Amino acid sequence: MYDILEGVRVVEVSMFAFGPSAAAVLGEWGADVVKVVHPAFGDPMRAQAIANLPSREDDLSFMWEILNRNKRCIAVDLSTDAGRSILDDLLVDADVFLTNFLPDSREKLRIDVDDVRAVNDRIIYARASGQGVRGPEAEKGGFDHTSYWCRSGIAHSAAQVGVEFIPQVGPAFGDLASGFALASGVAGALYRRERTGRPAVVDVSLLGMGVWMFGPAIVASELYDVDTIPRQRHQDLPNPLVAAYETSDGRQIYIAGVRTDGDWLNFCTTIERPDLADDPRFADGPARLANRVECISKLDEVFAARSLDEWRELLDGLTTPWTVVQTAHEAFHDPQVSANGYVVPVTAQGRTAMKLVASPVQFDEQPAEVTPAPEHGEHTEQILLERGHAWDDIAAWKEQKVII
Repeated sequence: MYDILEGVRVVEVSMFAFGPSAAAVLGEWGADVVKVVHPAFGDPMRAQAIANLPSREDDLSFMWEILNRNKRCIAVDLSTDAGRSILDDLLVDADVFLTNFLPDSREKLRIDVDDVRAVNDRIIYARASGQGVRGPEAEKGGFDHTSYWCRSGIAHSAAQVGVEFIPQVGPAFGDLASGFALASGVAGALYRRERTGRPAVVDVSLLGMGVWMFGPAIVASELYDVDTIPRQRHQDLPNPLVAAYETSDGRQIYIAGVRTDGDWLNFCTTIERPDLADDPRFADGPARLANRVECISKLDEVFAARSLDEWRELLDGLTTPWTVVQTAHEAFHDPQVSANGYVVPVTAQGRTAMKLVASPVQFDEQPAEVTPAPEHGEHTEQILLERGHAWDDIAAWKEQKVII
């Protein structure tokens, strides 16, 4: 872990993906993160089935590891007076309280802003929500499939080039982006408090993050009175040099030639088709736009004549940015991913060697280090002893099922 937030104490009361991912990033940056879970059921993500992937013999939950690395875990029933006193003790000198609980649950458990600030008036209160904290749906929850992917307009736009609705591309897709934004907001709030003494309430919603990510289309839709920025199928793309082309062995190569004319001459030379550069139909950007169907058809034929390996060798000298459309498994083994430490080793549950994707910010030119996600309530006794509680109290709370 980095030392950027060394000495910062974070108390997390959240579950599933959005809130926990934010706390995981804060932990990766060096904060001491204590995740508070209920003794009986904990965080549902620990046992959540993902995309019908089969259970593993070692009982590994890769989503639990992704979302809860770099933390310690204490199991406390916050609905009891004793449990609440334990939470208050954690809060009294904490720097950050982070939650994604809905308003009614926060009120019931007395963990809303005023409740937490009554214990510690310097604490930064970080809140993850579905649709934001104001407006007619502030009380409602949401998942990234709904609030981030669909409601923001992203899903509608993605479907414009398909024949049916396109589901979100992977689990926690919007949660991880939103969680990183919340962690960044907390870092900014810590900086202001250090300078001015003023704590902050930090809010990020899945809807707000989706709108931010899809901002160009949302802004343009209003300016031009359109549903979204128009998207075209492959054969009708406005710039033949910003497109994916299929190789003879069924792979795809994506070209990003946004500079147009300068890219076109180098591109035609590199693919050994200088005749295309001399063709008046494709001589410049306006000509290629007017004749894009013919141009794309020609390039389809060109790329279909060679395999991916052949194209890799031929395109090595291309000045235009290009890439293979990779699978997730290929991305895992990408030499650039490895060289930059974008996936990092960890031993999950003390027995399973695996690699996790690090959060994207690196400090001091060093890749991140991560610690494995905790077991349910793994650090309960350790944390209570650190806080000065006696073994007799711990035993009594266990007897009362306040902790495990």
